[in-house]
Amino acid sequence: MFENIDRIIDENREKSIERLGDLVRFYPEGEEAFQQRIADRLEELGCEVHIKKLLPVNVQLRKEFAVEEAIDMTERTHVIGVYKGSGGSRSLMLITHPDGDPIKTDTWEKEPHTGQIIDNKMYGWAVADDSAGICMMTEAVDALMKAGYQPKGDVYLMSATAKRNAWGIAALLMDGYRADAALYLHPGESELGMKEVKSLTSGLLKFRIKVKGMRPPKTEFVQVTFHHLGVSPIDKAMYVINEMKKYDEARRERVIYPPLNDYIGRGTQMLVTYIESGRKDNLTDMPSDCTIGFGLTFPPPEDIDDIVKEVEAEVKRISDSDPWLKENPLVIEWIQGTQGVEIPLDHPVVVTAMDAIEDVTGERPFSNPLYSKSDVRTPMLIAGIPNVGYGPLAGDLATTGGKDEWVDLDDYIKAVKVTARIIMEWCG
Repeated sequence: MFENIDRIIDENREKSIERLGDLVRFYPEGEEAFQQRIADRLEELGCEVHIKKLLPVNVQLRKEFAVEEAIDMTERTHVIGVYKGSGGSRSLMLITHPDGDPIKTDTWEKEPHTGQIIDNKMYGWAVADDSAGICMMTEAVDALMKAGYQPKGDVYLMSATAKRNAWGIAALLMDGYRADAALYLHPGESELGMKEVKSLTSGLLKFRIKVKGMRPPKTEFVQVTFHHLGVSPIDKAMYVINEMKKYDEARRERVIYPPLNDYIGRGTQMLVTYIESGRKDNLTDMPSDCTIGFGLTFPPPEDIDDIVKEVEAEVKRISDSDPWLKENPLVIEWIQGTQGVEIPLDHPVVVTAMDAIEDVTGERPFSNPLYSKSDVRTPMLIAGIPNVGYGPLAGDLATTGGKDEWVDLDDYIKAVKVTARIIMEWCG
């Protein structure tokens, strides 16, 4: 059975690669046109297709938030195709997304929009994030159709805009689409390809702490001479940072999460990400305030609401511990937060995915615990749908600061085979 599907996929290898290149070439047309192209492809496959357009702020979230500055306040387009089964078996949702980020290719050395192939790698903007995932699902279903296979369970093919907090997956799930399990088809940023799967993701909090100072009560041009008459917000910010580091260390000692502790030595992390105060062209005056940026990751067993309260209590404790800050309390600004999730490794959909990857590649993957804020979270948070992610070997993703983004084509074809096998195994 699988041998026939593999043969069909191998026979159509060049066509599958060409379709991936087509998406790379079409991406500059824009998100709405790109999504319409996906909708047309799903209709070719015999799917019942639905297109949803909405503002991100209209999406109802669970255990997640973002302020306006973190959201692209434009209408976004989401597509889902329903490949109806004959009935009597489990349903499966295949989740992908168009890139959705503004094109910035000034540092690229390879052609960003031609689908250029060098040494069996296809280069291109969004080729790995997530055009490869989109083609994984459409090419797998195409091969199954060519083999005359009709699943018993329904298969949902989703291209949901996700970047810049579009929340497309959540939007479609809130519309009532449901399945017994989901696959998040996306090449990993780790450049490990199908040596890994995503079955868990840590939660993430982004926040800022604003520190107030007091300029010295003099009007002379150079304030350095009498700055002791004021209160430096930078000095106070250094105190805040040191106290927050103590908080981070205390969390490290008490928050134990084996997947992370065993892999990197700790289950939770906090990072000071930026400090802003004063002006670089004024080196003689006392700034009036200072802003500190933080990122904090926490493991799936912890609840985001509890961590928010805990951070707020710690910031209050720091304010109360210093005479100036007690009179001029620190202000915390929450920017974004997501809950972590974990799907047990013995869950049937995880086992099915890992078995399929091992059958095709000859190597059993491991669950990489280092991902935070992965879209693997959303089906579980919104609808309780267990979800596992995987994808072909890829690298230099633009959204992680890379350039000349690429996908290994042999691994891409293997990922199509894996996806087809999982559909057959899961849906009957």
